[in-house]
Amino acid sequence: MSKPSPVAKIQANLQELFESKARSGDAYVKFEIVPEFSALLSMSQVQKSLIVEAEKITPLPSMPEAVIGIMSSAERVFCVFDLAQMLSLTSSLVYAQKYQIILLKSVAPPSFYIGFAIANFRGVSRIVNQQIRRLEPQMFPTSMTNFIEGIVEIDDELIPVLGFEQILSYLTTK
Repeated sequence: MSKPSPVAKIQANLQELFESKARSGDAYVKFEIVPEFSALLSMSQVQKSLIVEAEKITPLPSMPEAVIGIMSSAERVFCVFDLAQMLSLTSSLVYAQKYQIILLKSVAPPSFYIGFAIANFRGVSRIVNQQIRRLEPQMFPTSMTNFIEGIVEIDDELIPVLGFEQILSYLTTK
């Protein structure tokens, strides 16, 4: 039996997200930063998920390695970051021909868009606030702890909940 394509998984998860209003909790996008290492981001700022050919992203000279480049989608131009490299993890996207990108929009005016290239989109989960536990610093690499709002246990896996605002704050102070 063949594996469903990433696009088919995204469509199924988005359909589930909008049809299952009866389930409690807030929606979070679940993804792999690197293979076998997942994270969550609140759907409140997620605009869309994209699969993009590498040549559609324009590289920027003299930028840190985590900056893949800029691209446009839905009449918006935004910067795309390799989230793994940004978190000082070994990236699996260095020579990628396609990127899976989560497009997010900042809350504070003036709003702007930013894309995070990830290893693999894994779906949408509903999380009740009581499920989010406090982070113990030794649980994850120190390069990540400033970006983690808490941790959640899903199917015996401890998954960090990343804070988009913490990541934005880091990017704007660099």
